[in-house]
Amino acid sequence: MSSVDDRYKAALIEEHDSYVRSGRTQDAKEVARILKAQYDHDVAKKDDGGGEDKPKLATTLPENTAAEKPAEDTAEPKSRRTPRAKPQGDTK
Repeated sequence: MSSVDDRYKAALIEEHDSYVRSGRTQDAKEVARILKAQYDHDVAKKDDGGGEDKPKLATTLPENTAAEKPAEDTAEPKSRRTPRAKPQGDTK
């Protein structure tokens, strides 16, 4: 089981990578600065060794919106709600 610091470091590395992928260079530089200061981890250096410092990133596939559309409702339309009955109260 990894320590809290290891998980926090891995989360910061993932955050840095997501900023780089989305083009948010200023945010990526700030996270890289924090990683270097707190964990002595240089994100610019590529580690081909154990791969322990960099978590594996999930591949992003293009979305297929046609497959996710719900089926059209061909049944009769829902009936309209009737107005609520007015409460019977004291009428003076």
